[in-house]
Amino acid sequence: MLHGFSRTTLSVLIIVCLLLISWIHLGFKDEEEQPLPALTQPLLADAGWRYWQSLEGIAVYLRRAGDINGGHLALRSASALYTLKLPATDWPDHLKQQLPGSLKGSQAVLLIAGPWDELSQKTMAAYVIRTLNLQPLEPAGGPLPTCIAEHLVGALWLTQALLPASALQPAHAWAALYSLPDSLALLTRPDATGPTRSAWAEWRLEQTRILRQNWQNDLSQIDIQADLAYYRPPEDLYRQLYHQLGQSQKTAPAELLQCLSAAQPQREPSQH
Repeated sequence: MLHGFSRTTLSVLIIVCLLLISWIHLGFKDEEEQPLPALTQPLLADAGWRYWQSLEGIAVYLRRAGDINGGHLALRSASALYTLKLPATDWPDHLKQQLPGSLKGSQAVLLIAGPWDELSQKTMAAYVIRTLNLQPLEPAGGPLPTCIAEHLVGALWLTQALLPASALQPAHAWAALYSLPDSLALLTRPDATGPTRSAWAEWRLEQTRILRQNWQNDLSQIDIQADLAYYRPPEDLYRQLYHQLGQSQKTAPAELLQCLSAAQPQREPSQH
């Protein structure tokens, strides 16, 4: 049926067919392997914490927040966070009544966020430090392992997959990065296939929403700063994680596992 076509025409038809096949192939390329577009994320504004060290060497973090009803004073020890709600006025009596006596002589940092002026906040801190005889809080452990620091989003996903939900309170979930084993030998991969593209898209969107809402909430901001004061990660770790989530792909957990694998010491071949 092609006898009526010239050689030139046949060549053109063949080229057109090849182009059509290529176009169809590209058009139906596996969507699962297509990278996700970056999220449009509002920036996280500076939280406004000010650092002050008492004469006893206790770290104190101050922030203007709250409203006419008052604010909060929190004590972060090595084992727990105690948050006290105080009124805008007449706070001395309320503070005396709420102080946790179990912290007497303990290591702790103080966080105060409320409508009080700086002098009032420092007065609160000095009273709490003297009354409870607080000691400077030693930071937890050391810096994040290199692989985890370089793959924050993959580490967050693996942390949530490995740790029980009860250990991942929303405002503290990011700090659980410090609970992730930095040894591949201790790390059980939760899903050999990894997350799907759609599952990852939903997860990263939800995580950015949680991180943003917690950053903007006065009470959650205390939780975040308390963890930052205890673990002492790089100053912008929280905001780095938030930004990297918006750029991340479903391969993030696998990339972390590859990094951990490459970082494992190589065994010497056995001698026989």
